[in-house]
Parts: sequence; structure tokens; C-alpha cells
Amino acid sequence: MALDPLARARAYHDAFNAGDFDTLTAIIAETAEYHSPGIKGVLPGRDNILKAIRAYRKEFPDQVNVEDSVEVISPHAVKSHWRFTATSKSSGRVVKRQGWEILTFNARGEVVAVDVQDVNQAD
Repeated sequence: MALDPLARARAYHDAFNAGDFDTLTAIIAETAEYHSPGIKGVLPGRDNILKAIRAYRKEFPDQVNVEDSVEVISPHAVKSHWRFTATSKSSGRVVKRQGWEILTFNARGEVVAVDVQDVNQAD
């Protein structure tokens, strides 16, 4: 069966928004890498990625990504344009972000790379 990268991206985003760590664990490859200016580098490995997502969701529990568009850019990758508003639990500060990410999947449909780029960030 051929990989459906749009369906895999949807599953990843739905699990991220819901804080569904069982699904995220199944979707993210053990050797995945997460690239983002927010972390100022690369998070290597599923365990580190899940730890960072847990910490992020704890600090911003009301954050839900809105996907403005998702497009297939290769048989194993999609580019998603997103935006969100979230409130910091510790400071009460409202954060607004928008940007894009490229999700890359292996042949099993696991996320092997997440490359995030902010278009802007405003408080």
C-alpha cells in the first residue's frame, strides 16, 4: 500500500493538538529529528521530541494549531502552513505564531523529520 503523506500529517497534527502521546509515540520514528528556531537547533530522537512536546503542552495547554494549508511536496513529505494563539500557563502571556513546517515520513509512515520555520512571532 502506498504512503498517504496527507493522512499521516493529519494524524500527527491531530495527536499533537490533542496531547495524544500514545499516538505520537507510534507516529514518530525512534531516530526522528525536530528542527525549530524555538529550540535553537535540533532535537534528536523520539524520546527527546516527546519530552519537549510534553513540556510545551504543559506550558501552553490551550494551544491548538490551525492548518491554513497542507500540500504534498514529495511522496514522503508535506508542507503545512499553520498559525496559533496560546496562553502561557506560568506567565499568562498570550503568544501568537504562524509559520510552516515540513514533515518527512519513512516508508512505514513514521515521522523522521520535522522542520519548523516561524513566519513571525508576536506577543
